[in-house]
Order: sequence, then structure tokens, then C-alpha cells
Amino acid sequence: MKHCLALLVCLWLAGCSTLGLQKPQVSLVDIHPAASTLLEQNFDVTLRLQNPNRLPLSASGLSFDLDVAGNRLASGLSNQAIAVPALGEAEITVRVHTSTLSWLRQLGKAVNGPGKLDYQLQGRLEGLQGVASLPFSSSGEWKLP
Repeated sequence: MKHCLALLVCLWLAGCSTLGLQKPQVSLVDIHPAASTLLEQNFDVTLRLQNPNRLPLSASGLSFDLDVAGNRLASGLSNQAIAVPALGEAEITVRVHTSTLSWLRQLGKAVNGPGKLDYQLQGRLEGLQGVASLPFSSSGEWKLP
């Protein structure tokens, strides 16, 4: 009985505090075109997750929004298991979808500009350590090839 009570208290604390973990640092590594249609563009987005914690991070997936030049370009979801070692990093590739019109607008801004795109990522690691979720956000600059 004591073990069940201790387990319930631990689960409750974990859910309330996201285990006291620091947010992972997430950055955009690459974007590759994938099979697309006339109305929808698909891209494989590679993200690098860096774990500043002394404990490894284990998540059942992630969700995120990718904004480029201040406008929503795409949203991504993945149920791929993610394991990031303590004080280490891992990469994950996620397929995202966007309308062709939205992509052409973003591309037009990049072509008229200095050949780079400012981006913002906001999302969550889901099922962290099996019980919680942990938000992340980052911004940066992606240079066009």
C-alpha cells in the first residue's frame, strides 16, 4: 500500500512540474522538399534537440509550429519515439505540409530579401518520461542553398 501511495504522489508531482526539467534547445537543421501536389507542398524538416539536463529525455513524440518571416508556414506532428541523452543531442525528421500558395508567398519574401529566412519554432515534447509534456521554443535564421 505504501508503494502505491508513493507512486501516486510521484506521478502527481511529475505532472505538475514536468519533472523539474529545463526546456530542450531545438533548432532547425534542414528542410528538404518531399513529394508534393499542385495544392500542397510537403517538406521533411530536420530538428536538432539538445538536452541541457543531467537526465536523459525520453518522449513519445512531438508537435510544433514553424513560422517563417513572422507567418505560419507549417505545423508538424510526430509519434516517433525520441531519446536525447543527458547533456547530449539528437536529430529528428518530421514531414510537414503547407499550401502551395503559402509556400510561394514565403519563397517570394526570401527571393526579394537577402536569401535567408528568419524562423520561429514553438512546440512540445509529448509523453516526456511517459507522464508529462515539455514546451520548447526557438528562433533563428535559415540560409537558402
